[in-house]
Amino acid sequence: MLQVEGIKKRFHRNEVLKGIDITVQSGQVVGIIGPSGSGKSTLLRCLNLLEIPEAGHFTFGNLSFDMAQVKKQEILDVRRHTAMVFQQFNLFKYKTARENVMEGLVVVQKQPYTEARERAEYYLRKVGLADRMSYYPAQLSGGQQQRVAIARAMALQPQIILFDEPTSALDPEMIGEVLQVILDVAKAGNTLIIVSHEMNFVYEIAGHVIFIDAGLILEQGSPRDIFVHPRKDRTRHFISRIAGFTDYVI
Repeated sequence: MLQVEGIKKRFHRNEVLKGIDITVQSGQVVGIIGPSGSGKSTLLRCLNLLEIPEAGHFTFGNLSFDMAQVKKQEILDVRRHTAMVFQQFNLFKYKTARENVMEGLVVVQKQPYTEARERAEYYLRKVGLADRMSYYPAQLSGGQQQRVAIARAMALQPQIILFDEPTSALDPEMIGEVLQVILDVAKAGNTLIIVSHEMNFVYEIAGHVIFIDAGLILEQGSPRDIFVHPRKDRTRHFISRIAGFTDYVI
């Protein structure tokens, strides 16, 4: 479904991505891990063209273009078939949880109001917010706001969903429910790319894991390949410093 080659991204003198190649199959769940500052979130933003790389070739279904010379229509085409869950929620503060989920359905997808409302309420129930649909973001906890953001992305039913730390703001008791919702979306044939520092989460949900360090992919493979049998010393060192992970996988 998605193939990117040679992505390079620089912010002033800081070269964040140094030539990234990724191939993602339809229906695949890909986890991207690595230390802070390694370029994970920047890569995710490049995949959604929120950041435009200096170099790289992008293929998404029948769409193919040079990322450094991407046209406005190509950006719109990519975003029409993708959705992104941000670490900082990015909700409309003057809209209720229901209205936040409905916004893209009504404005972008041009769905009838009643149909959009029903779908929004369905996904809000899925993430455990049946009793918070009429609340505004300021009335919700950080974890509840993130769940609204996840419901908003899934309600669009895109071909690919990009998650930037999707469980970082969730209450512990809600993580399992949200994981199940994401798994249901994957089983429906959607492609998911997830950036996360929560290794247990990545190990459980991902079918393919990519380890990034200093703007380069150092290693990729199945969760067991990366977490249990890493080939690179740098990967092994990174995994060894994760408290409790060894006990989780044994």
